[in-house]
Amino acid sequence: MIRTFLVLAVTGTSLLAANFVLGLLASGEPRGPHAVWHAVHLLFSLATVIGLLGIHSIVYTYFMATVKWAKEVVRVYGLPEWFVAHATRNKRRAMRFIMGSMAAIAVAAWLGAAADTRGPAYAPWHLGVAALTFAFNLGSFAVEYAGIVAHARLLLELKARADALREARYGKAGVDADAAGAAGIPAI
Repeated sequence: MIRTFLVLAVTGTSLLAANFVLGLLASGEPRGPHAVWHAVHLLFSLATVIGLLGIHSIVYTYFMATVKWAKEVVRVYGLPEWFVAHATRNKRRAMRFIMGSMAAIAVAAWLGAAADTRGPAYAPWHLGVAALTFAFNLGSFAVEYAGIVAHARLLLELKARADALREARYGKAGVDADAAGAAGIPAI
């Protein structure tokens, strides 16, 4: 997930930066039927909103799924509860930024729609919130990355302990059979 998230974060940041530049180009263009930069900014904004909401949703889903997995592993193997507490803390720390980023994106898009349909009085508000959204998402990506790295370390430790317990209970053959079964290889 770490490499995947880095690619997604760079993509999201690039989309935000390109969209911000397109918005600046569109703001200097006179309104009318031949406002090409305005149309390009509008369409690119829609793609950016969908892309960023998708990126933050992937991170949200990652934390939700891995915390449930950690709870199940702790329950099945009788491991210490601090694994679940630490996983939950990682999730909560990231959730504030995930939801904040999604809300900022929605407000920036709403103000952009207001500037488009209700007139230029909303344009300065849209520009200001878009700049804040850009900055907040940069910070959010940094916090989410730190959370994913800490979470990955925790999950690797949890998996190592569970594997050691499984090997102690069932021996090396049981661990190999579990790995083969997970890979879809029939037991011989």
